[in-house]
Amino acid sequence: MISINSSMNRFNLFVVLSLLVACQSKVKTDDTDALKGHLPSSLVGNPRSIVDDTLALQGLGNLSFSDTIHDFGNVSDGEMLTYDFEFENMGKKDILISEATASCGCTVPSFPQQPIKSGEKNKISVTFNSQGRKGYNEKMIIVNTNGNPSVYNLYIRAAVDAK
Repeated sequence: MISINSSMNRFNLFVVLSLLVACQSKVKTDDTDALKGHLPSSLVGNPRSIVDDTLALQGLGNLSFSDTIHDFGNVSDGEMLTYDFEFENMGKKDILISEATASCGCTVPSFPQQPIKSGEKNKISVTFNSQGRKGYNEKMIIVNTNGNPSVYNLYIRAAVDAK
């Protein structure tokens, strides 16, 4: 007759071996397949992460916005408002916008997902939902990049009137 401890030990051993076999993954040896879809290191490299190299920082991309504050003025409660913050990369290298977040869930920014080349123009679209936002509203959009400076702040304003 088999004891309970012996049966439990065998069961535990079976579970551990099953997990080890199930967790094994194939490693690709073809480097070309492994690199597809990845950004080049020259784009994501940032001298801020190593040392404060002023000359290297000057060589990075730099976004120049036509304006950083937009006032929608007086609007009615429930309006969906959109504004495009236009910019140009005035720096020497491509800029990648890694994130654009708003200070409130009623404001949604959308930004280019591809690198912006030196001299190229583009925009960040911001949509504000005025539903239930009676009174004066000012929302900040924080844009993170690999450029210099690395963070840009954009603002929208609106005075929402009740229906």
